[in-house]
Amino acid sequence: MLWNTKKRENWILWILLILLAVNTVFLVKLIDIGGLGGRAAELKKAKGMAVILLQYYQLLANQLGVSNYPSVRSALARLRFETESSSTAEETIGALLHHGSLVYDAILNEAKNHHLREVVNLIASDSKVRVFDGVAEIVIRRAEDGSRVEVEAPRGLLSGETISKIEEIPLFRQISSTFRFEVSQGKVVVLTEDMLKSRLDSLKGEVMSLKSRLDTLASLAGFAPLEGEGIILKVYDAKKKEGEAHIIHDSDLRDIVNELFAAGALGIQVGGERLVVQSSIRCVGPVILVNHRPIPVDPVIIKAVGNPEVLSSALRLIEKSLEFFGIRIEVEKSEKVSLVGYRD
Repeated sequence: MLWNTKKRENWILWILLILLAVNTVFLVKLIDIGGLGGRAAELKKAKGMAVILLQYYQLLANQLGVSNYPSVRSALARLRFETESSSTAEETIGALLHHGSLVYDAILNEAKNHHLREVVNLIASDSKVRVFDGVAEIVIRRAEDGSRVEVEAPRGLLSGETISKIEEIPLFRQISSTFRFEVSQGKVVVLTEDMLKSRLDSLKGEVMSLKSRLDTLASLAGFAPLEGEGIILKVYDAKKKEGEAHIIHDSDLRDIVNELFAAGALGIQVGGERLVVQSSIRCVGPVILVNHRPIPVDPVIIKAVGNPEVLSSALRLIEKSLEFFGIRIEVEKSEKVSLVGYRD
């Protein structure tokens, strides 16, 4: 049942509070009458504290609507028994501290479960939620000053009537916890800490997976360093440079690079410059530019990551054709070839 009779219950609560205050004053005066001293007086004061605490917990359970729950009744009965049967002030205080905390936990746990089910039913019965086909989160918390209950939901998801009923539920005024509810395809679930942690772990896993994929793509695309088995080439001009045909040209380097990529190279670096889709290899006079930067020549060092056997065999035809002009290619297979990332 919702707290639709809020005004009436508030009057009842005020009456109970007044009775509790009067009872407290009466107990204090009763304890002081006769000027009792020693351990008997201490025990009587402790017993008086126990009565006050029991009344407070009973009032709290009534206010939260869980006084008839078995766990609450059992915890209250155990607290009453332990404090009434104690024979010293120390035993009484010990029972108050231990069993009192158990009573408080039982009241709050039952109230939380009771009112969270109430909220789930309220949200699920909202006409707007029943036709909602997306996924949304609703957050309910007590305002920092404790004066009101805040309900955060996507605009138009909850009706004003539903929000008002949620704000009237006393649980949210009693504790400062934040409660989260998920609405998915018209169904409502309470997001517990374990569920939130599980989702967070899942999201972290997805982020790590995406980061790994991004790093891999960046490496393969040339924008991040790449390391693996492959080959290292050194391309030398002819020893007797009797004309332009006997020195390495940009077209020769492009032919080598194209063969390597066709043979499955995962990444290529020419003269210290990593090749990407927009890379260029061209001559400007006697200078070879890669990515618009001059590179060292004689030799031109080319590194490629991939299967060393496949990459080296793919170059045999080019090696033979360049040998005709005296241009020499040295091929070194390596278990570890490191390529730099592309730089603007």
